[in-house]
Amino acid sequence: MNFANKMGFNMNLKITLFTIVASLMPAFTWALGMPEWIKHMPKAGNDTYYYRVTKAEGKDYEQAYTKAFSMAILESQWKLGVKVSKTEDVQTVEQTLQNELNLKSSNMVLPMNKVCEYEQASQYGGIILYCLWQVAMYGNVKAEFEDYLDCE
Repeated sequence: MNFANKMGFNMNLKITLFTIVASLMPAFTWALGMPEWIKHMPKAGNDTYYYRVTKAEGKDYEQAYTKAFSMAILESQWKLGVKVSKTEDVQTVEQTLQNELNLKSSNMVLPMNKVCEYEQASQYGGIILYCLWQVAMYGNVKAEFEDYLDCE
């Protein structure tokens, strides 16, 4: 291989590497500003609860929060094996934007506690909301939630 061919190969490799790094840069920059609990779920301090992170997008905070809360409900129901109809789930969300979730079809109360949230602008307008929840490990139990102060 002559010197000109080596230089052309090296230049193509450098351009390719630069293009890859430049295209990944927005993802790295985005991830750097996020709180640690989004990237690495915290561990519960006892066995009565666990942590769950939900992500939702909405045109405003209220819409994004309702979606994030709905996701926490649905995921918790699936984990417990509770089957709830879509209509009943929507009614539950509308009636229960508080700490305790009453799973009506099963007569089960599932304690939940929102401990952190992180909001960022969406590229489509509106916001993206991340919420960190403490969720009781089982329904109809008193969960011993602990303070979580590392929301940054």
